[in-house]
Amino acid sequence: MPSDTRLANAVGALAAPIEHYRSAVATTLEEVRGYLTAHRSGVDGRATRLKAELGRFAEGRIDVLKLAGVLGEEQALDPAALRDLECAFETLTAIANRGAGLFHVEVAPAGDVTSAVAARLAEAGRAFAAARMAALASRRQAPPETGSAPALDAFGFFRWNAGERRLAPPLVVSVGGGDLRVGGLADFLDGGQKIVLVVDGECAPAPLARLITPNTLVIQTDNAEGLARLASWPGPAVAALVPASSARFVHDPAGGSETWHRLTLQHLPEAPRTAVGGLSPAQQAEDLRQLAALSTAPKASPPAEMPAGAAPPTADPVDHLAAWLLQQANLSEPS
Repeated sequence: MPSDTRLANAVGALAAPIEHYRSAVATTLEEVRGYLTAHRSGVDGRATRLKAELGRFAEGRIDVLKLAGVLGEEQALDPAALRDLECAFETLTAIANRGAGLFHVEVAPAGDVTSAVAARLAEAGRAFAAARMAALASRRQAPPETGSAPALDAFGFFRWNAGERRLAPPLVVSVGGGDLRVGGLADFLDGGQKIVLVVDGECAPAPLARLITPNTLVIQTDNAEGLARLASWPGPAVAALVPASSARFVHDPAGGSETWHRLTLQHLPEAPRTAVGGLSPAQQAEDLRQLAALSTAPKASPPAEMPAGAAPPTADPVDHLAAWLLQQANLSEPS
């Protein structure tokens, strides 16, 4: 797998979006902690008083905790809502304590990049599910799923809303060159999602060419300096640290309205003659031709020739009048 230096450089390039996600989780965790503490203590206190007041009459007959929620203040939460809050709190705590490993995915040999990324995003997305559950509990609304815990086991990218996708946790993906099949990553390039692939060994020359779309920052480079643009781009981005033999390019959406304005091609290698990672030489050559085509300015069209026998275009009446006036003025002769 890639060296620690390359991994560290990739993680460093994503430091800002990582902190953005961590900060959102920490803020939500503290809000849920405060809300839970206040309401838990209120219900528990009322339950203790009710138990003392009802005495033996309540033993085995009345759930004093539930009754405390029903008879409590208007703002009190019932036991079910409190359990949802506690479940959300536990999930957010686990995500906050997950550490740097949450943002690094190592694809096993012969593994699938897209599946590995989807699984890690579903894990990180549990924070969004927990925040939703806490919000529902605070409004005294039941979660849409049956039961509380199953909704927090995993929360895949395709269930995230627009706001959650803007907070998307960035990922660094370690992958062998022979397993670098990334077409499926296009499904995750939305909102603020950022993915950096750190490639070990020879790979196809232009694996990211198929991910170029108008609003996606795409960087394929052989050194960490090429990743600097990632932190400042607010939209989706995908980058790859590839061997020096691969193509190197930057597709920056801020470059202009046309693709050839946005795409800077720094190095275009010769088309390979052998298959790499299941991609035939023809497929790899197509990716290189696609890069070359996207980065080339269109040629100006030559003026159209008049078909043989076609009548010349009719002059505008104003032009006729101007020509007649000039002729009458006889400007060609000195006065």
